[in-house]
Amino acid sequence: MTARHLLRALAPPASATGHTDLAHLASRTSLGRRTLLRSGGAALTAAGLGSLLAACGGSDSGGKGDGSAKVEDTQAGTAGAVIRPISERRHLVSADLKLTYVAGTGPGDVQNKLLSGALDVASMGPIGAAVSLAAGADVLIFSTSLANHVRWLVPANSPYRTIQDLRGKQIATPPKNSDAYRSTQLACAVNGIDFENEYKAHPVAVLAGLALFERGDVEAIVTIEPNATRLVAKGARQITTVTELWQQGSGSGSALFLNGQGAKRSWVEKNEKTARALAKLRLEAHQYIHDKPQILAELHQYYGIPASEKKAIALLPERLAGIYPTEWGGASFTNMREQLEVAARTGLIKSLPDKTVYRDLR
Repeated sequence: MTARHLLRALAPPASATGHTDLAHLASRTSLGRRTLLRSGGAALTAAGLGSLLAACGGSDSGGKGDGSAKVEDTQAGTAGAVIRPISERRHLVSADLKLTYVAGTGPGDVQNKLLSGALDVASMGPIGAAVSLAAGADVLIFSTSLANHVRWLVPANSPYRTIQDLRGKQIATPPKNSDAYRSTQLACAVNGIDFENEYKAHPVAVLAGLALFERGDVEAIVTIEPNATRLVAKGARQITTVTELWQQGSGSGSALFLNGQGAKRSWVEKNEKTARALAKLRLEAHQYIHDKPQILAELHQYYGIPASEKKAIALLPERLAGIYPTEWGGASFTNMREQLEVAARTGLIKSLPDKTVYRDLR
């Protein structure tokens, strides 16, 4: 498969209303174009393109079978930022794991790094795994990661009350190849809404989206935690969540699964013991959060929240504790299967994958 074919397959095409000119956005914000590119930009930034081109070279994903793994490092501005400090403080990393932490820039970028081989393990949702498989990159989700934590917010004085009110409006979103963006499309589709064509989406890196929203350059933002909590603490109004939209449209009463720990299937097969240890570590870290949610406030600096934002810090245990699942198996698999079925039915993916993109290693 050529680089061009893989790129086209992994990045959804921009619609006439959804196209984002990164240079234009940069000129209207306090962030320069170089900063936007370094922070991940949209799905088709230089960083994403470079990773996808590298992926086409067929990097070795076999692993050494010695417990070593290249994993995501703590990333301020993302919900996974607290996993490393919790696992290290609680001594959850078993002696047979040799982890190399690789810096990433958040949603979209870590998926690119996984496909290129820069990471052995990274966050991956079911739709992303299905899209990757169709493009020739066989990714397997082998562990839980996060429940959906994508929120729709508007300024406090905004006249808009529902996502229907925002049709045709400028909205900042995460990158197009991120699980956050794909789940937003899915939750809209199950409600009969074509997100790409009915909204003027500006897919940029998370921090760039915050800049656009706070400067008033967009009328709403679709963003992830902990950034949504920071905005709410500053007075922004949350009008809905992607999980709420999914439940309304699907009739499901369960939380929407966002992503798990994914790796190339060949890596998992050759490093099953390592993958199993990583899955165990993740569940133990999540259980600790479930038992002691106040730890999220204590670790606020890892989220990128300064001590001065006391209101946001106080909201963290209440708003974020529930997004760290303590189960991997039945309910998660059912939800991922439902997501893929809806994605296929609504055209977000061409068809259901010809092999299961998730597995329980226990």
